[in-house]
Amino acid sequence: MKATVLSVYDEGALERTSLIGARGISMLIDVDGERTLFDTGMRGNYLLHNMDELEVDVNTVDRIVISHAHRAHTGGLAAFLDRRNEAIDVLAPSRIDMRRTLFGMPLGKTEIPAEASAKMRSTTVNEWTQLSDNLFVTGKVAAGAAQPPQEEENSLVLMTKKGPVLICGCCHHGPENVMSYVRERTNRKVAAIIGGIHLVRMKRNDVHEVADMLKGNGPPALYLNHCTGYSQRTYLREELGMDAVKEFYVGTDIQFDV
Repeated sequence: MKATVLSVYDEGALERTSLIGARGISMLIDVDGERTLFDTGMRGNYLLHNMDELEVDVNTVDRIVISHAHRAHTGGLAAFLDRRNEAIDVLAPSRIDMRRTLFGMPLGKTEIPAEASAKMRSTTVNEWTQLSDNLFVTGKVAAGAAQPPQEEENSLVLMTKKGPVLICGCCHHGPENVMSYVRERTNRKVAAIIGGIHLVRMKRNDVHEVADMLKGNGPPALYLNHCTGYSQRTYLREELGMDAVKEFYVGTDIQFDV
């Protein structure tokens, strides 16, 4: 059986297409006969445009998982829900303020707009949680640590025949910590990392240290975008090789045997 991870929102888009690249991230994971949308990008009109171009009907998505509280990951949710015909489960860390972060509402407001509330079944996810046979939410990686809301972050883990595939929004806890946590949970090394790993502000020498860490862990196959940073992806290639780091622009999809 195959699993597919499709980029539907990122700063970059495939050339010679009408797909839009803009700040933010969203990925569609198709596995076990279910579709999970991971994050929703920053702008709802861009998200829906890209989904239309990629022939992804919002009504075929089974759930949404929000990684963390940054608008680049939550901004498209309201537009997505507005187009839905039926309610959908939205899983997010517990400390996300659903009113302010997910809907841009003033802090004084006490209710989510009725039209959005009717389309969303909100669920908090703080622990390792199985979504389907081969897809999991990490929950808190730094268990018991005091984290600001924007750093209380969930990632996804797709179990494949080659090992767990780590799907990240920003990986604020650090790729080494998250990979170690996944290995503890699955007893297998991470086979691939997809998404953002927040290297964008790192200097070359610091990125080279991350590359050395990745070497010591396989290295995993890398399909990186968003907050990884364009220059930083180049710095990783200096240590890991030109073909070791692949771009994961909007319209790119990856298949795995599960």
